[in-house]
Amino acid sequence: RGVMRGISVLLAVAAIELVSAFSGFSALPRAGEAAPQLSRFPTLDAATPPLSKSPRRAVTSSVKMQLAPAAASILGPAQAASVEKIRQTLNMEQKDYPATTGFDAFSVGDAQGALTAFEAPGKSNVAWCSSLNIVGQSTCLSSLTTWCGPLAEVPHLVARTYVAPDRVDLFIDFRPRAYAAYETRLPDGNYPEPDSREWFTQKAARDGFAELFFTPEAEAWHAGVVGAPGAQPKPRPTDQEDLLSRGPLTVDISLPASEATVQFCSQVCAEAADMWLGWMQTCPPLPAGMKVTSTYARDTKLRAQLFGVMVNYYSGLYGEQSGRGIAAADAGPLDEAYVGGAS
Repeated sequence: RGVMRGISVLLAVAAIELVSAFSGFSALPRAGEAAPQLSRFPTLDAATPPLSKSPRRAVTSSVKMQLAPAAASILGPAQAASVEKIRQTLNMEQKDYPATTGFDAFSVGDAQGALTAFEAPGKSNVAWCSSLNIVGQSTCLSSLTTWCGPLAEVPHLVARTYVAPDRVDLFIDFRPRAYAAYETRLPDGNYPEPDSREWFTQKAARDGFAELFFTPEAEAWHAGVVGAPGAQPKPRPTDQEDLLSRGPLTVDISLPASEATVQFCSQVCAEAADMWLGWMQTCPPLPAGMKVTSTYARDTKLRAQLFGVMVNYYSGLYGEQSGRGIAAADAGPLDEAYVGGAS
């Protein structure tokens, strides 16, 4: 399992143990191309739960030595608390897949990692939930991923924080369940006028998702996160599979390296998880039949495509061989059929 070096690594491993205690393919359709039509639902005011009213700690630019172990002690328990809340609310069951792949506890370079995974088939509608923590001497990562089953249109969730000596990267996305051409959004927040049948279908999808999930309150939350002091947006992804999968509330920023930044990221990731959990409890189910089938088919393709995206991401951090293994364990079994309550 590797030899830990220094007291800082011992602290990092302790943080990971605390977390454990809690707990081919074708590209997606481009703008203007055909995509499954979204079923429409009435507005649900309760779909977006109230966000935390407690003030977030201001992000400062003061860099502290050995930030990674301190960050792990903040991010790990906070993520574990979110997972435990989801587990209890949706009756998730723990999966042994991380252990079968050898990534329930693992070493990579000077870092130690831990992965737990869950599912809640049937009406709870969680096809996969993974909680990943990797802590080294100078970097740490905490990532929460949920894949919904096809019984409702709640977006999939990813909330990830990566701490490096010179920055903290924050990525949050609520991935929509149907293609809606969000990548065509203009700087003023509007979209090009529809000029084809496919464009009208995509606009209908955006309107439906805005009623259910991407409400003005959710948009205001997003603006507050990406507008945090010192936040720098990451470049627009060149990988089309990554770009076309993103929703309108994607957060992809770098922040100054400090404990205050880590606290900020921890809080907004918890808020994102709470928002997602609220949608899971209030979103009406899809009618059984074609809509469930088409949603499942798209999810299966999307999950496989994003596995490739995550292989590239983790390989950039931990090397090609380790990165592929981490991505495979975090993604879960891509060929495992979803056991749902309708079809």
